[in-house]
Parts: sequence; C-alpha cells; structure tokens
Amino acid sequence: QLKIVKDMMNKRELIYSIAEQTGYTQSAVRKVLNTFIDTVFNEVKSENKVRIGGLGVFSPVLQKSRPVRNPQTMEPIMLAPRTTIKFRTADDLVRKLNNQEK
Repeated sequence: QLKIVKDMMNKRELIYSIAEQTGYTQSAVRKVLNTFIDTVFNEVKSENKVRIGGLGVFSPVLQKSRPVRNPQTMEPIMLAPRTTIKFRTADDLVRKLNNQEK
C-alpha cells in the first residue's frame, strides 16, 4: 500500500542534520554538498553516469522532440529535445527501506 509523503527535508535541513551527526560546521557541510551537486551535474552534462554505492546512479537521458499542447490556448506545439537526469535507486537502499517498514 502506498503512503502519501507528508513532509520533505529541504537542503538547509539536510545540511543541519549532517552537521549535527558529524560534528562538522554547517558551512563545511554546505560546501561539500554543493561540490557534490556540482560534480554530479558536470559529469552528467559530460554524458557520464555517476554511480554512488548504496545510493544509486545518476545518468543523462535525451528526451526526443514531441508534440504537446499549450494549456492556455490548446494550440499544438513541438517541445524541443532536451537532456534530463534520471536517478535509479540502488537495490540495497530499496531493500533496506523495505526491511525497516516490516
């Protein structure tokens, strides 16, 4: 049975939580987290996958051009092709999550 997510941790709360757990300052954690995000972005932009053991894989995906409708005018238009990022969760993480729910 699916549960509705009622709350979400934002970046500031994540930084605070990591700082509390590690003893590092929030500014140091923020710098590491921002560097992590920038590194993943740059690798995916270079069409490389980023695999993080126990977490998952970030990979670039090219979406083809496709027809869509403008919701305000209902006029058909073509959406330009674009690259997006796909994240596939590590199987270990999913298993760990499901074992905790039992």
